[in-house]
Amino acid sequence: MAKKKMDPYFSNEKILDIIRDYSNDTIYFKDVHSRFIWNNRSHAAQFGISDPREMVGKSDADFFPKDFAARSRKEELEIMDTGVPLISNIERLEKADGSVVWYSASKYPLLNDKGEVIGTWGISRNITALKIVEEELSRTNEKLRRLSQVDDLTGLFNRRYFYEMIEKTASQYDRRNTDDPKNTFCLISLDIDFFKKINDDYGHNKGDDVLRLVAGILTSQCRKSDMVFRIGGDEFMMLLPDTPLKGAKIKAERVRSALSSAPIVLDEKSAPVRLTASMGISCYKDCKDVADLIHAADERLYTSKTLGRDRIT
Repeated sequence: MAKKKMDPYFSNEKILDIIRDYSNDTIYFKDVHSRFIWNNRSHAAQFGISDPREMVGKSDADFFPKDFAARSRKEELEIMDTGVPLISNIERLEKADGSVVWYSASKYPLLNDKGEVIGTWGISRNITALKIVEEELSRTNEKLRRLSQVDDLTGLFNRRYFYEMIEKTASQYDRRNTDDPKNTFCLISLDIDFFKKINDDYGHNKGDDVLRLVAGILTSQCRKSDMVFRIGGDEFMMLLPDTPLKGAKIKAERVRSALSSAPIVLDEKSAPVRLTASMGISCYKDCKDVADLIHAADERLYTSKTLGRDRIT
């Protein structure tokens, strides 16, 4: 029985022509020396070439930056040596004009009828638009994450983040499992003295100015490892890692002194207002848990207020 001829519209040549002329993905075949032996129009169009046959006999080094071409050659040598394809590899290409193009590329070994490796072939897709969207989404998510942690008025960390970080800090110290007295951290709870009177006498806008000034002073007294939080109203917390009680007392006194030596003008007709604060300090190694640590700092803060304010307990 005679073998039926393939419909010319579905011949291998016709299929290859369709792929060459109409695929939006870039497709190419290379010999063992990584020289092009076939390219489709989308691949050639990347380099402003209308006829893909012009690329035959050339290599990536003729079209791409030196480092990009060298990396591609290294990948192709490994594919030919192992027979293992490289699937969905994300490639970043910086063009001469400074613009960046991103590709999702897959490369495979090119085999002859005997199953011998005679080169490589690959297909890639320009995903620059997708990467731009991903990067914008990443920036948006980072902004949202930051906003969820920060108090809008003062720029300090907020109440929600305070509880997250103090739990995390306590867990880190618990895992150390050592009796070293220096293996602890402290908490300073702070309230601005007579803050309600400032709001009542000068208005909430001026009260906000005071909160921002205090936030700046607290931050200026911190190490990189310290964290300052606005819990609400005029209540602040300072989290001091790797700090025993003695060190926390020294830090609190510096804060108290800095506040009292930075009067703020709230009314041009009145004298500058001298700010003071009441503080309470607690140390983690002296407490049962995080709740006890926070409670102890707050109780000592109220003791400072009861004893006349502008002091540390």
